[in-house]
Amino acid sequence: MLEALVAELRRAHGAHTVILYGSHARGDATAESDVDVAAFAEVARTLRDARAWHGTFLDGFVYPTAVATAEALDGEMLKLVGGRVLADDRGLAAPLLARLAALEAAAPEPAPEDHRQMLRMWAHKTLARARRGDVEAHYRRHWLLYQLLEDHFTLRGLRYRGPKLALAELRTGAPATYAAFERALAPGAGLDELAALVDVVIGPT
Repeated sequence: MLEALVAELRRAHGAHTVILYGSHARGDATAESDVDVAAFAEVARTLRDARAWHGTFLDGFVYPTAVATAEALDGEMLKLVGGRVLADDRGLAAPLLARLAALEAAAPEPAPEDHRQMLRMWAHKTLARARRGDVEAHYRRHWLLYQLLEDHFTLRGLRYRGPKLALAELRTGAPATYAAFERALAPGAGLDELAALVDVVIGPT
């Protein structure tokens, strides 16, 4: 199937480099997992190739070749760390993955204090607005639940690597915080659980 995928990406986009990443590359994929793939080709801009594929879902990015050799790597590319090379016609994949692994191993650039303060105030402000009980309040409640996971890592100078890996890190490294997320995210959880999570992640006002 992966050979067929490479052939499709070559035919559709002229891909010369293909890297499988995410759960299928790590070996922890489930029946619901997407097939995450990054390809590089002579395209003018980054393209998305998202579709049903062989009974699952393909979530593909097709990047311009220059992205693989850029002097400064975009942090968004860190998702490729640990990826499996499926095609490497130009010898770009191995050096790219090595550079990304070195970037991930380094401590992330800490967020400026003004940005950290904005995150704190936004969380408490959004929690207050979620208490109104109307449809916008419900929306803000879910928005806050979603954002708090990334903010936990940002405020502590840690690298956020997406919800699956982030929750796994919390479960082993910060079990009390993981438990607060578990309570707030449970179906039927109320605003008291959300407020408790804000206090754990952000701190009191």
